[in-house]
Amino acid sequence: MTELETNQPSEQDPLWRGVDLSGITAVLGPAGGQLLQALAQQAAALGGGCVIAIGYEVEPLAQLEPLQAELPIAAIRARIRQLPLLEGSVDLLVMNGTLRQVPLSHLEAMLQEIWRVLAPGGQLRIADIIEPSQEPYTEAWRLRNELVTKLGAALERPVANYVNLRDAAAALTSVGFEELAVTILPGMPLTDAWLGATHGAIEAMASRVGDPDVRHSIIERDLPRLAAAYRQGEQRAAERFVLRGRKIGDLALSMEAGFTEEDLVDDDDDE
Repeated sequence: MTELETNQPSEQDPLWRGVDLSGITAVLGPAGGQLLQALAQQAAALGGGCVIAIGYEVEPLAQLEPLQAELPIAAIRARIRQLPLLEGSVDLLVMNGTLRQVPLSHLEAMLQEIWRVLAPGGQLRIADIIEPSQEPYTEAWRLRNELVTKLGAALERPVANYVNLRDAAAALTSVGFEELAVTILPGMPLTDAWLGATHGAIEAMASRVGDPDVRHSIIERDLPRLAAAYRQGEQRAAERFVLRGRKIGDLALSMEAGFTEEDLVDDDDDE
């Protein structure tokens, strides 16, 4: 496996480098639109650039309409396993919070599809979240993950809590991506709004669990534990990362972007 260059971000060292946004940028997983707005603003400033948001959920794509009126953004509803893009047509492809939803058995095939649409010299940037550490400040997030896993098992549904960076890097190398590097970013602070939204979502899902004992344990035991962990204070989500790779070719671009790695990761990871 290609050795990863690991960077720790600092205010004096912007790490979002080596991208020319005057071409075509595709974003898989548009989330709240903050990332798309940052990318599209840079594309508009350079002139001629375009950002394509690709996702399967209708609501997040619909929420992009106000941005589309002002910035060069196109929205396409599609699944990432079969991208509706021409071969070699994309200069930069960003996966934003979607890699953890890809089963390991499908990971290489998905990356092959990304390789297909990238132009020679094109770059791939993957923003997502890793497994939480055992530090006290991630206790609430760890309990949240345990609850999601428990609900998934009870409802017979897959869960996607985090990305295994080693597996992701190995898959990128296998497909042919080079110049791999990863930047680790701190987890987002958890807030009262996060707790309320998480509590409501878990309670709603628990209401669909058929086993009354499991349903009761989630509502009467697990949710109070989650709230107690959060109230310890200074709780954070697990660390985030930006994993970078390049499809090597003669058309590699070298212009620098005017924003940092922090801009690449939307705040949706703490929900």
